Amino acid sequence: MSKRRKKPRPAKAGLGIGLRTETLRGLIQEVTQIRQYPALTVRADGKYEGDILGFVRGLRLSARITYYIREQLSGAGFRVSWGHLLDDKERSCSPECDIIIHEKGHVRKWNGFPKSIMTFKFIEARKAIAVISCKSTLTSIDKDYPKSLKKFGIKNIFLFAETCKKGSFATLSKAAKKAGYRGLWCLYFTDEDGAMVSIEDKVHMAFIESIKKTIPA
Repeated sequence: MSKRRKKPRPAKAGLGIGLRTETLRGLIQEVTQIRQYPALTVRADGKYEGDILGFVRGLRLSARITYYIREQLSGAGFRVSWGHLLDDKERSCSPECDIIIHEKGHVRKWNGFPKSIMTFKFIEARKAIAVISCKSTLTSIDKDYPKSLKKFGIKNIFLFAETCKKGSFATLSKAAKKAGYRGLWCLYFTDEDGAMVSIEDKVHMAFIESIKKTIPA
């Protein structure tokens, strides 16, 4: 009798990939729990509807991504912060930057006490290495944001979204690069009805690897 051939088991992802993506996979579970509660908005008649401020939800996402990048760049000697960039003469500041990767040092830190609930920094633009813009549900590309940052000499501008429709990802990625972003990455993808359809570690890895390529040796 011929022996049955055992079906080959799928190859396990490397330990390093597992360690580098587990934080983002955990974050997905957290943010998707909140997605069932719509953002608080004002209707035309002046009445509020919704459950949670969009700003608060967005801040939570960018904060968690900030902590993730800090860990991934822990050996690089750079800082990862939320704040504004100041021009060379320190007379004007950039739009809000969800995440700034920069050299050590800042001009001013607001509410930066040991047990603060917020740490917002004013950073000299010349010290900035990269800026990451974080979005919730991405349906279009903000073309003005990269232009406003390039006035401050920022060349490395990344776009990271909690989610977008999987069928739109390629088109949005192309539009992001055309607008001046280095690329677009998503935490997870949804279908046309907004239901999660996939989580792709290769996208997560591509995000952090792309950031690392901008870091000076």
